[in-house]
Amino acid sequence: MGVLLLLAHTALAQTRVVTGKVTDDRNQPIIGASVVVKGTTTGTYTDADGNFTLAAPPDAAQLTVRYLGMKAQDVAIGGGTNLVIVMQPDVAGLDEVVVTANAIQREKRSLGYATTQVAGEDVVSGRGTDPLSALQGKVSGVNITSLTGGPGTSNRIVIRGGTSLTRNNQALIVV
Repeated sequence: MGVLLLLAHTALAQTRVVTGKVTDDRNQPIIGASVVVKGTTTGTYTDADGNFTLAAPPDAAQLTVRYLGMKAQDVAIGGGTNLVIVMQPDVAGLDEVVVTANAIQREKRSLGYATTQVAGEDVVSGRGTDPLSALQGKVSGVNITSLTGGPGTSNRIVIRGGTSLTRNNQALIVV
């Protein structure tokens, strides 16, 4: 019986509880930030108030905190309770990415063929009754027709040709 108690005590001593809060530079909580013990797979996510609780190994020295749109940070654990981590926005510029027919993402400048880009102003300035009919004539190889002609009705979008083997060549639009 004494051996079991000793083993249970040893198992409990192998972790320590690290708590804290993750905020942005305006002191707003960051929901869903990833908090991981550096060099391990032990981690958690922040809750709706930006708080986290993590069972870390006793020899852990740093946490890595990540969130989309913020700079990743390595933070010293120190005492391990009530850490306040302030994340800074990552304002790095994004490159244009084009998704091709097979869902392969490439930079626009690396493509060996031309692509068409339609700006929001082009859609607004059209005479269409809805956004899809406003695209008619703006993209080569795309034929957009209204099924009944009235506002708010469904549209048919055909890309590069009028027929296919299955007689269904309408575009699949993923938003």
